[in-house]
Amino acid sequence: MSYNLFLLAFALGIGGGFQYGLQVSVINSPAEYIKSFIHETWVRRYGFSATEELITLMWSFIVSIYSIGGLLGALSAGYLSVRFGRKKTMLLANIPTVLSAALMGLSRLCGSFEMIIAGRLFSGMGGGLALNIHLMFAGECAPRNLRGQLAITASTAIALGKFTGFALGLREVLGVDALWPVLMAAHAVPALVQLLTLPFFPDSPRYLLIDKKDKEGCIKAVKKLWGDGDHMAEIDDMLAEQEAIHGERAKSVCDLFRDQAVRWQLITLFLVVSCMQFIGINVVYFYAYNVFTKAGIPHAQTHYVSLGIGITEILTTVVSEGLGSFCFIIFLIYCLSTAIFVFVVMPETKGKTMLQVTEEFNRLNYRGKKRQTALQQTNCSVTTVTRL
Repeated sequence: MSYNLFLLAFALGIGGGFQYGLQVSVINSPAEYIKSFIHETWVRRYGFSATEELITLMWSFIVSIYSIGGLLGALSAGYLSVRFGRKKTMLLANIPTVLSAALMGLSRLCGSFEMIIAGRLFSGMGGGLALNIHLMFAGECAPRNLRGQLAITASTAIALGKFTGFALGLREVLGVDALWPVLMAAHAVPALVQLLTLPFFPDSPRYLLIDKKDKEGCIKAVKKLWGDGDHMAEIDDMLAEQEAIHGERAKSVCDLFRDQAVRWQLITLFLVVSCMQFIGINVVYFYAYNVFTKAGIPHAQTHYVSLGIGITEILTTVVSEGLGSFCFIIFLIYCLSTAIFVFVVMPETKGKTMLQVTEEFNRLNYRGKKRQTALQQTNCSVTTVTRL
């Protein structure tokens, strides 16, 4: 990996995966302080105390609205990445992030817990947009033999972000009553770092060639990111992809569900991503301190136990009281089924061009049909990479 490509991975990670991981874990430490702030604000406004159930509801809304914002940001990633390019969209994602930091950082001074809610919504929008562009940008900027290595930096950035969020929440750092607004606004720092570093890098070579039709700009970007050498084989692959999708419009989300050319790609993504969500890992990260306290761990030690999650990324399942240990059996069956599906059905993509990967999936999407039909539909599946 060239030095510039390594620096690009850092610039993308600090405002992409790292930002997401930080927002997921940082909400744990100030939980009790924010609940007390909601109670104090309610009494000051209305002259009577809010019920414990209402305060818990407000706190749950503060936590969960981040996911709603993330959904909104993710849904806009496809359009914005084509309209403005990968780099500009990545930079634009920092606008709601910085705005959210300002809202949450000033919420106590203004006496408004609604500013925390709005801030979490905006931070979710920025995180959902940035994480999607991060993965897209990194994959398109890497040469074929380094694509997997560069893509895995996103997972590393997420893990580092979670660890940093737990570390900042320690009482020795920012996890005290007087500093919780600073803790909630800490994500402005990685956003500013990305705003200062990412402009020095070119946009995605694939975007420049296929979407902007700028072959010269693509060649300059490749040389700057990959270093000197003969990269014409990679550029020829992108030219072949450009020819394959010539005249095709970008696909919408609804088009994806109707398009047979990407059916098995969607099934694969759904199974893998849903497996990650069904284990309950996000619940543990959002409510880690509550989970550990109810498990009998002393309150003074929960910060350090939570820090261990950030270090080890242990997959934890929250078992509902009704199902009990039966949840583990369901989880085991689901994980085994997903592993078998990926091993048996999902084709290998290492060292292959986008057209070669598409051809592999077409053998699944058009199983039993004529090969010519699959080739005619190849354009559709390649186009979706540009859109989403």
